[in-house]
Amino acid sequence: MVMIKQIKMTILYLFIIGSLVSCKKGELASVTETIVTAPLDTVKNTIPPVIDPVSTGPVVTIGTGSGILVLKNQEGKNFKITAGTYSGFQFENIKNCTVDGKNAAKIVGGGVTINTVNGLTLGGFSISNTSTRAVDIYNQANDLILKDIQISNVTDVTISNHINNKYDGTAASFSNNIQLLNIKADNILTFFASDGGISNSGFTGLIKNFVMKGCTITNSPNLSDGVWLPCAEDYVIANNVIDKVNASNNNHNGIFHLSGNGKIYNNKCTNHQGNMVRAWLFSITKAGVVEIYNNIVYNSTRYGAFELQVPPYIKAFSTFKPADAKVYNNTVGKLNTGLPKFFEGRLLDVYEMFGNIQVYNNLVFEDSDNIILNRMSADPITKNSDNIYKNTWSEAVSDLTSFRSLVPGVGAQ
Repeated sequence: MVMIKQIKMTILYLFIIGSLVSCKKGELASVTETIVTAPLDTVKNTIPPVIDPVSTGPVVTIGTGSGILVLKNQEGKNFKITAGTYSGFQFENIKNCTVDGKNAAKIVGGGVTINTVNGLTLGGFSISNTSTRAVDIYNQANDLILKDIQISNVTDVTISNHINNKYDGTAASFSNNIQLLNIKADNILTFFASDGGISNSGFTGLIKNFVMKGCTITNSPNLSDGVWLPCAEDYVIANNVIDKVNASNNNHNGIFHLSGNGKIYNNKCTNHQGNMVRAWLFSITKAGVVEIYNNIVYNSTRYGAFELQVPPYIKAFSTFKPADAKVYNNTVGKLNTGLPKFFEGRLLDVYEMFGNIQVYNNLVFEDSDNIILNRMSADPITKNSDNIYKNTWSEAVSDLTSFRSLVPGVGAQ
């Protein structure tokens, strides 16, 4: 119970900081009404391949169909979980193994503990009706793939990564290739939260190559931050669907609240409260870039689609190194409809970030006016062009399901 309270207090503290550093609104940048037909930038979306660690070999059946399933000290094996209802799973010291519930195993009222894994593909089961965390990750996690999992009715952080080692350049000092694939979450709190961050002494809890792809988060009125990554390099957030979240929330959250650098693309976020992306930018082991493209954001009760920012407390650290940003070919509309209206919802809120920004080929519609940016910084926008505003959705997109752009070369493609 102490650990649970600490996690909750940590997340609350981060939300309060985010609200304090994001309240001001300043200079507003206007829209350029120019039609272009240029293709998307050529971008290499490099995601570590999803390869089960064991491609051949026998399958070992584990579990009794009830109670707690415990698997320890295994290497290079395929496991199948016996069908049934369990109170929890525990995995420890696992290397290059697969564990598959074959969609016939479920956990009710409990969760999964993962401790010291280097190559574990785990999936094919469900977790429901738990007041504790659904998944806890401890000590070491590399090449950890959680996929094809159904999660519902969780009243604590859903997946919590507790690894908080200080980065010293060695492989043992960071986590690499944690992937969340095709996870369906309904009525949950924060989907994924990690320990870590940046300080004067360096980086802790660093995750390289974090991937969330093909997941859905729905019907979660108290979600708050959907994903909180406090220290990540080369993250990939792609092809996810978010709908009907944060209906009971009024804090400044980010569905994807990401510190570090990486790419966010091909996501769809509708009927929500909060920025779809709050990107707090910095470089870690190399020059970093945050790219936000090909996303659809529609019908928020509070806040604009995206935020770029380096909060003052991060800028003050001697280890801070800036990162650049590109925001392009997104389709967003009907933002910040809630009352009272403290400010207008825009495509992008730009705070001080101390790097270069490019904003182009974005499609915006059905806001209160045709202004594209809330700009609160003097950072150079090296490219600010071909961002199109339309008064009604029918002028901008074919429908409110696919949101197919009616403007060639502009908006999500």
